[in-house]
Amino acid sequence: MEIDLNGEQIATWLILLLILYALISEKIRFDAAAFSGLLLLGLLQIAPPSTLFSGFSSPALFTVAIVLVMSAGIVESGILNGFGKSIARRIKKPKNQILTLLLATTVVSGFVNNVGTVGIMLPTSQRMAQRAGYSKANVGMALVYITILSGSVTLIGTASNLIVSTFRMQSLGEPFKMFDFAAHGLVMVGIAFIILFFCQVCGFNFGQATANAENKHLPDTNVLLIEPAYKRNPRKTRIVLLTLIPVIILTSIGQIHPAVGFGFVVFVWLGTGVLSSTTAYENINIPIILFLGSMLSIANILTDIGALQTVADLILPPVLSFPPFLLILSVLFVTALVSNFVDNSVSAVLMSPLVIQLYQTGAVAVTADALLMAVAAGASLAIVIPTHQATLVVMNSTGFSRKSFIKTGLMIALAAGICAALVINIVWN
Repeated sequence: MEIDLNGEQIATWLILLLILYALISEKIRFDAAAFSGLLLLGLLQIAPPSTLFSGFSSPALFTVAIVLVMSAGIVESGILNGFGKSIARRIKKPKNQILTLLLATTVVSGFVNNVGTVGIMLPTSQRMAQRAGYSKANVGMALVYITILSGSVTLIGTASNLIVSTFRMQSLGEPFKMFDFAAHGLVMVGIAFIILFFCQVCGFNFGQATANAENKHLPDTNVLLIEPAYKRNPRKTRIVLLTLIPVIILTSIGQIHPAVGFGFVVFVWLGTGVLSSTTAYENINIPIILFLGSMLSIANILTDIGALQTVADLILPPVLSFPPFLLILSVLFVTALVSNFVDNSVSAVLMSPLVIQLYQTGAVAVTADALLMAVAAGASLAIVIPTHQATLVVMNSTGFSRKSFIKTGLMIALAAGICAALVINIVWN
């Protein structure tokens, strides 16, 4: 089939490819690459200023910033301090202690960003592994898989879910709710637990440690410090629970938008001293906001100039013969591929408008919700290539090898992806 691209579309795709190359090569800062590409589109007059910076007015962008700050507030409140000791007092078998910790990680990661979660759980998991006589590499790698996959369970567990929800709002007039992602998210986490348990029972040392020399080659720019331990304060704990739980309930039933609800929570925490203003500003993470705003803007430009429609028309003939499950599975694994090599947020930004365009052709027998959920699930499967920040933090601390991470992560991603596609096809199609 002939590809009918005009000059604007060709220029926009080339600029996007250059941005993606910069992300993969790490020769240019990711935020500088994305924003420079956006400005170049403006200089070429491909998009007016209203479209050029439209991504920075996205609710997803504000929600991501708020969730980053809120995660820091949960850590700084000290509400989870001493959690490992509490487990040890109630559960005597070291093996069961580690299992309990991983189950708790599933809950925490649904509401705290991935790096914050490993910052909270990693020191405790290392102590438990030492007491149980287990390999730190094994426990550390299990912590990474569970942390990343657990973020897929809720709307705010990962930025990619927020981005997918925003595109649903733009196309269908209503965002996803807090726990709409839970069906396939819990299945993916469950598959990870089953595979890790099977490996443990069979004596498979999936988290083989690296030589010390290999760890020295990890990029220093991606190595983050583990979150400091804050003393638990009963007053702060009450404030966190009394404000956070009602907002979670209200957002889960769609009564308030997450940006409004969690923005209010952060405002209360700042006013009551649960969260310091210094910590809040430090965790807004301007580079990520600049990057996401730029990429969301580029996605809007691709839609406005018809570039996504051209791609949709190109891929439509072969996918017309796909049964619904196979189309959902294909979208999921293509998104997962992009997520592993580039970034989960980028994969969500690129794939969400594309699948919406595909749905709007009216020629595929799959709902927009099912396609968007496939994008969300695939974006959360960045567990094969060790590029995720949470992965790099734990890799540095526990020393598991890249080879073992890729091998085990590939098993989990394949099984979890297939099962997630089945669930999405049943629930959303």
